[in-house]
Amino acid sequence: PNIEIYNRTNLPTAMLSRFQLSTLRPVLYHKSLWVQRNTPRVCSTTTGEESEELETFEGPIPTDKLTVKFSKSSGPGGQNVNKLNTKAEVRFHVDSADWLPQRVRTRLKALFKARFTRHGELVVTSQQHRTQQRNLAAAVDKLAELVKEASEVPRGPSQLTRARITLLKRKAERRRLVEKKYHSQKKADRRTE
Repeated sequence: PNIEIYNRTNLPTAMLSRFQLSTLRPVLYHKSLWVQRNTPRVCSTTTGEESEELETFEGPIPTDKLTVKFSKSSGPGGQNVNKLNTKAEVRFHVDSADWLPQRVRTRLKALFKARFTRHGELVVTSQQHRTQQRNLAAAVDKLAELVKEASEVPRGPSQLTRARITLLKRKAERRRLVEKKYHSQKKADRRTE
């Protein structure tokens, strides 16, 4: 719909140094929040004979489902910190997030327990920049990274790794039986004396 590319600093690119230009990533600005463009997909994992399809989430985070708050920051800004609300706090209720697959919701809860409120909201904050827009962009980027990490499909062990694990299990079993026989022989020798 109404999507524009910004350079995150809201400054004309002529005012930025070459270093600043190289560190900026173009992101999409839509409905007052920063969003990255991605598409949902279904991954197939194969471990041995069984094949299982796991749904992952790589789509844009719906901005109307997020709650955004601004408050006083303890980050950079000099005396400006005491006057403006630059700290950005982005949160959403995970259980009612129908745009996330169930597997991703469950993994979010398991991986990031410390970021959840008792009401089941995932909270991400940012106060590393001097402006609201940049802190908001950083918070939404963090949220996208958390969702991406929870959406990753775990890869099964390779054929070589599985063979090595089987070999180590057999070796450990043989060692256990040898030690058991040695121990029982030692006990038997004590009895005959």
